[in-house]
Amino acid sequence: MDQSAFLDAMNITRWRSADKPIKPYLVLHDLDADLSDETLIADVLRLLSVKIEDCEFDCEMVKGTQVVWDMRKVKVRPRVAWIVSAPLSDLPVNPQEKRQLWQQISQHLDKKHTTDGGYNAQH
Repeated sequence: MDQSAFLDAMNITRWRSADKPIKPYLVLHDLDADLSDETLIADVLRLLSVKIEDCEFDCEMVKGTQVVWDMRKVKVRPRVAWIVSAPLSDLPVNPQEKRQLWQQISQHLDKKHTTDGGYNAQH
């Protein structure tokens, strides 16, 4: 069993350095790599009006952050992310997963537009 999955299943929080400031947004993923330079991630975050430099990319939940996107293979409850998708490696090869991602983005934007008093709130 993967160590991270085991710790997540046991609800064990991993140590974090206190001198590193916590960014307000979180993108969850399975890879042990820097995903901040991925074009698709940048495009999705831009659509959600989230600056990539305000995002932490991690494999686990971080207290005090808003989960913007959960793209882990195994989803862990509670599901609090704005959008949930297949892992980044699966999206280019699976049109259905990509379609679901864009539908979630659209729904999130519609909901945000409505609560912000946009066009939909007037009609």
